[in-house]
Amino acid sequence: MLNNQKQSKMKNLKEKFELTELENEMLNSIVKSYDADDNICFSKKLTASEKGIIGSLVKKGLIYDSFENMGEDGNFFPNEEILEYLEIN
Repeated sequence: MLNNQKQSKMKNLKEKFELTELENEMLNSIVKSYDADDNICFSKKLTASEKGIIGSLVKKGLIYDSFENMGEDGNFFPNEEILEYLEIN
C-alpha cells in the first residue's frame, strides 16, 4: 500500500516526466503492480491502444519489458528513476 507522500508523488509523475493523461494512468497502473520481491509486475493482454501507450513509455525510458524478445505480451516494470522518485526501492 502506498503512503500519502508516495500517492502525492504519483500524481506529480505526469508533470515531472511530461506524460499524457493516458501515459500517466498506465504508468500509475504499472507502479501499483510493482513488488520488489516478485518477478512478474504488469503482465496482461494489451489492447492495440494500450500497446501504443506502453510503447511510448518504453521509448521514454520510464518502463522496461522483462519478457522482451520472448514472444510474450510483456511483463513491464517501472525503471529505477521512477522507483527512486517514488522512494519505492
